[in-house]
Amino acid sequence: MQIMRTINTYFVTKYLLTALLLFSCVIIGAQYNPPSFYQNKNIDTTLENSLVFRIENSNFLKNNEYFNDIIQGYTLIGYFINPKLTFYPAKNAKIEAGVHFLKYSGIDNFTKAIPTLTFHYKASKSTDIILGTLYGTTNHEMIEPLFRYEYFYTDNVENGLQFLFDTPVYRGDIWINWQQFIFKGEDKQEIFTLGLSNKIFLNHRENRHSFSISLQSVFVHQGGQINETSKSLVTLNNTALGLNYTYKPENRFIKSASIESFYVGFIDMSTDYQLPYIQGYGIYTNASVKASYFDFRVSHWYGDYFVSGRGHPIFTTVSTIYKSYSEPQRALISSRLMFEKNILKGLDIGAGFESYFDLYNYYVDYWYMFYINFNRDFFIKKFK
Repeated sequence: MQIMRTINTYFVTKYLLTALLLFSCVIIGAQYNPPSFYQNKNIDTTLENSLVFRIENSNFLKNNEYFNDIIQGYTLIGYFINPKLTFYPAKNAKIEAGVHFLKYSGIDNFTKAIPTLTFHYKASKSTDIILGTLYGTTNHEMIEPLFRYEYFYTDNVENGLQFLFDTPVYRGDIWINWQQFIFKGEDKQEIFTLGLSNKIFLNHRENRHSFSISLQSVFVHQGGQINETSKSLVTLNNTALGLNYTYKPENRFIKSASIESFYVGFIDMSTDYQLPYIQGYGIYTNASVKASYFDFRVSHWYGDYFVSGRGHPIFTTVSTIYKSYSEPQRALISSRLMFEKNILKGLDIGAGFESYFDLYNYYVDYWYMFYINFNRDFFIKKFK
């Protein structure tokens, strides 16, 4: 049986990679989600001494139809809204204060109401420092085996420290998201996520043909020194090294196309091992095309004893449903189609669908979604 699975995986993978190579010769982007899922990380120098009111909002329905033994299906339906005031005390700084409200349909009260406060300082032309509420979730531009994009809905607010770098040859995002604070003597652990998302451009990024190397890493830590708990210290790491080729054709309909492949590693650095595996790896290859209002992507995943602390559970080999169940190897072919159209300034409507075909267990999981995102600034006053 194992031999037949190996043969089947070999031929399907060989066929897929051949198709992706042919596909990439015709059509390519590094951005993993539509534009309205990303925040504007720039500081507008013309707004010095100005006060601006900003709204960030998403109304969403995402139905996850999962039938495997790794992750259960569920539905997310509701909205979040983050109204905030932004003040620009100088040309290279801004302060934002607001509240993030999350509400799921079918619940009378807000699920979350989190104060947000961001201090953003542009230290140089290529370096930004953010303290407080970060540019998080989809803004990190991580691959899903390392960092799940659905956090945009469920855990949108990240607080801590962030460094952003942007030069002609390098773009980087280094951050720490402090998720649980502890006081002395408490029976709980401090929890934080440390992440690095780096891209090195091997030639000019605006060239028609461009190449880049990506290095991504996520550390998940649960521990503490001043608490009093019997829980073990947990530290998990996932690191990915990838190569990307991007092609930008002179075509009004097709904007860009890309093919990239990552080697993804897992290591358990805990004092007491809680998981059935202490290390593993995965290979993640995908090809994508951006055309008009559509983004299309085809991916292949193979995981061997792979576990992810913050990634999509469907890529892991350890079940989130059954405590003692695991699949040492997992192989998936997925395809995603996203649609997004700008209706007016700051208002975007979109839909998406993704399917996962399990090459070992021969079943299909899928999800579909509909959303309206609203992100817009409203100028209030300029002070003298």
